[in-house]
Amino acid sequence: MLKNITILFITILAITGCDNHEFTQFFRNPYIVEVGELDTLKAGQWHEFKTNAKALNREEYIEIEFLGSAPRELDYEYLEPDIKNKERHKRYYSTHFPNKDILFDVVVINAEGIEYVFRASGLSSGIIFINNSDISMMGEVIVSIKIKSNLDHESIKLTWVSRTGK
Repeated sequence: MLKNITILFITILAITGCDNHEFTQFFRNPYIVEVGELDTLKAGQWHEFKTNAKALNREEYIEIEFLGSAPRELDYEYLEPDIKNKERHKRYYSTHFPNKDILFDVVVINAEGIEYVFRASGLSSGIIFINNSDISMMGEVIVSIKIKSNLDHESIKLTWVSRTGK
């Protein structure tokens, strides 16, 4: 009997708590917002995605997928560390763009108009960008994300992810 009540309680918690921030934090589920899609992005031109994403957790990142960002096509290599801060930067490249580096500028704007610059940090099914500053964004509402690239891109998908971290 106690086993059935426990299972029923967990089921009710799972059903009612899926959209609850405390539930998300406790179970380390990321808060994911599919910000938008874009057919083409021309090199050197900014595109702005309007959104209403929330920075609910400690770590926020943006994933940009595009034609040529499939895991079998996209990779990176480490470059020499920056002499000032000894940070190792990465060079992103794709078989879809032979002999070319892939660079994106990413700027996130909160509801108060404060801008945060995000930098490339890793790979998933696209390039992952993280907040470049030491200032936490937790609790802020994100109203706009702007991107620009050095290359023409097709089939762009932009996703906002807020996760608890370690």
